[in-house]
Amino acid sequence: MKKSLIALAVLGMAAGIASAQSNVSLYGRIDAGLGKAFGGKSQMQSSYKESTMWGVRGQEDLGGGLKASFNFEQGVNIEDGSLTGGASGAWNRAAWLGLGGGFGEFAMGRMTTPQNRAMGVFDLNGTANTTSALKNLGLEADGSLGGSRANSQFLYTSPNLGGFQARASVILKEDKAAPAAGAADTRKASYQLAASYKTGALNLGAVVQSKMAEGANNRTGYALGARYDFPSFAVSALYTQDESKSTGKGFGLGVVMPLGAWVLGAQVARVTDNPNPARDGATAYELFANYYLSKRTMLYAGYGGLDSAGKVVKGTTGSNTFGLGLVHKF
Repeated sequence: MKKSLIALAVLGMAAGIASAQSNVSLYGRIDAGLGKAFGGKSQMQSSYKESTMWGVRGQEDLGGGLKASFNFEQGVNIEDGSLTGGASGAWNRAAWLGLGGGFGEFAMGRMTTPQNRAMGVFDLNGTANTTSALKNLGLEADGSLGGSRANSQFLYTSPNLGGFQARASVILKEDKAAPAAGAADTRKASYQLAASYKTGALNLGAVVQSKMAEGANNRTGYALGARYDFPSFAVSALYTQDESKSTGKGFGLGVVMPLGAWVLGAQVARVTDNPNPARDGATAYELFANYYLSKRTMLYAGYGGLDSAGKVVKGTTGSNTFGLGLVHKF
């Protein structure tokens, strides 16, 4: 109830601001359908493919090429209308303020990471929540290095220079959760650097994540991706080393084919060089078909599978998942 009141209050505030600014907008996305999660049974699903959410964002032209921007974004459970996020707060997906211009943009707050913004393109099904082969093995293109979002980020995004764009974020030690009483303080400031390059049909990307904490299990993480869009199909490849040694390394391969309003595709991912024999060699695959009723409305069908080692990595007893649903954006 408290979260709902906060959300309504901010919405009302945004409506008032809209009368004084030229660019404040309400937006959102809804995903609902029928599906079966790994180890579960068939039932109504919220956010099976894409996360259901709503948000408000705005931008003010300050003159001289400067612009101030903000964004608040909240997840929603379509099954009961409740806000998602739990202890993350009312705006669990985004809450940030930024200043941009010819130099790029500098933003502060909770937001997506450089990896999320630069590398998501290498998952050809939009990093689907439940079926993504990469995501189900902890190798997700948009968030394997500490997650797709982070609190207390200072994020810089460079201007696009001939197809090249760089991003850098820093999270200070003091902005991380303090250790429990009597426990050793292993916190440390961490950074993430990402670079992307697009020219014609070719997309290239790279990201590096420093150690997020002291400890023998921590190391520098990184990911590399490449995608090429041929006239009739596209292919993608991604390789990543997680910041945690226990996760290991892995790769993903994908192909997608547009056929009119249809988009058909398949992806596979595999864990390599994992210190745990039960996880090493884990494999996941994904099949999907999306049908665009319009630019904002899409029907989807997805199927994902795991081998025995993949089930250990995922932490499930189920070997497959499927979903049929509808996504609408506004």
